[in-house]
Amino acid sequence: MSEEQVDTAKFDAVAERYSERDYADPEAYYARRAKIVAALLPPRATVLDFACGDGGLGRHLVALGFDYRGVDASERMVEVARRALGDRIVRGTLDYTPPEPVDATTIFRSLYLAPDRRAFLEHVRGFTRARLVFDFDPRAHDRTAVLGDVRAAGWRDVRVRPFLTPQRGTLPRPVQAALHRIEPLPGARLLTAIRFPLLVSASA
Repeated sequence: MSEEQVDTAKFDAVAERYSERDYADPEAYYARRAKIVAALLPPRATVLDFACGDGGLGRHLVALGFDYRGVDASERMVEVARRALGDRIVRGTLDYTPPEPVDATTIFRSLYLAPDRRAFLEHVRGFTRARLVFDFDPRAHDRTAVLGDVRAAGWRDVRVRPFLTPQRGTLPRPVQAALHRIEPLPGARLLTAIRFPLLVSASA
């Protein structure tokens, strides 16, 4: 994907307040996402995060001991993320290749930016040693097609679970705790028909 294909202007414009604008409780959301990602990886794994935004997830993964690297196409997002994460953040589009292989690659709320999803997933597999983790909205993207592209790109042991933390709203603490407890259960996926994304993990 060339830089010209990515509309960075809208992201540049909101970079300073990106997390506050897009999440009702950004730190709780990032912490929950980081906890789930961490459970899928060995300690101190190297993680490359595409479309890393202002580095919200990165701050939490670094705090958990991971060797985090983020890449984003927006120059302003990169500037904001570097305030907390320094040179762990680089500017680049979805065709970015890290200088060395990484243990895991993540991409959240941004897979739709890839003009050719399967080609992007194949590209990522070329430098990812162990794990791919991403999410998508099953109401906007066909689940069978997405998972078919993952498998066709050569990933295996593909696992799917819902991520039952609201992005732009908050729930009473007991309700949210109950949702977190049922996340791993197969029946919990039914909730994504009305709200919440699906989270996918796969092995290289």
